[in-house]
Amino acid sequence: MARRNAGAIEPMSDDAMVSCDAHGEAHATYVCEHLAGNPVQRWHSAAPSEDNRWPDAWCSQCNVEFLKEGEWNERNEEGLVPRILCHMCYESALARSVARLDASGESAWNELVTRSVTALSRKQALLESSMHLGQHQRWDWDQEPAQLLFSNDGTPAVICDIAFVGSISTASNTWLWSWANFSLMEAARAPMESVREFGEESDFPKLMVPKWQADEADGWEMAAVAAEVMGALGVYRAPVDRGFTFLVILHARLPQ
Repeated sequence: MARRNAGAIEPMSDDAMVSCDAHGEAHATYVCEHLAGNPVQRWHSAAPSEDNRWPDAWCSQCNVEFLKEGEWNERNEEGLVPRILCHMCYESALARSVARLDASGESAWNELVTRSVTALSRKQALLESSMHLGQHQRWDWDQEPAQLLFSNDGTPAVICDIAFVGSISTASNTWLWSWANFSLMEAARAPMESVREFGEESDFPKLMVPKWQADEADGWEMAAVAAEVMGALGVYRAPVDRGFTFLVILHARLPQ
């Protein structure tokens, strides 16, 4: 996205900083004027990455022009008016967009959640009956091989292949998807890209927005949907400092 500054269009550094009245010095981000004025609508952007955590974003109206070229250039950017937000204002505005669904979209989303939660209940019962995960003394995860190990008296009991779904913070009351949590190793979070892509295709904002206001019940619902999309065996909720991390169990086996 080209950035307008005092009437001129010029590129600005991706690590540019801005002074925000609400948050002080912060990273500069760029959105179209329509998102800045009303963030409760669909945001179009690249997926967040470790090198670009707050990608330039624009609304569906602006996306019509973007799609004509497949990029922003001198042929389609004339009507685009970027606005600068600090990265914390960007995150807050984007989080509000999870409330944008109309009645039809909300109905489709609720149907998916209900189906996923019902299916997860059956999966959890089957997993417990076969692996008895709730009866083991200790659990440990390892991000690089993306495994969850259950053990008793230092002896491995069950080995699970996992993916990190996301986490609930009880300090900020927010949900953060693992695909946007770059403190995690890639092996732990990469499989969750399939859930984000499913959200994009189905237009379900709670699967597309990296971070939003939520509680533990939301965490279970997101994990249930992830398990449904990925065909996982079940979900494990691990307590962490000031919150919970949710994992999907892709495979489970007894040690040989």
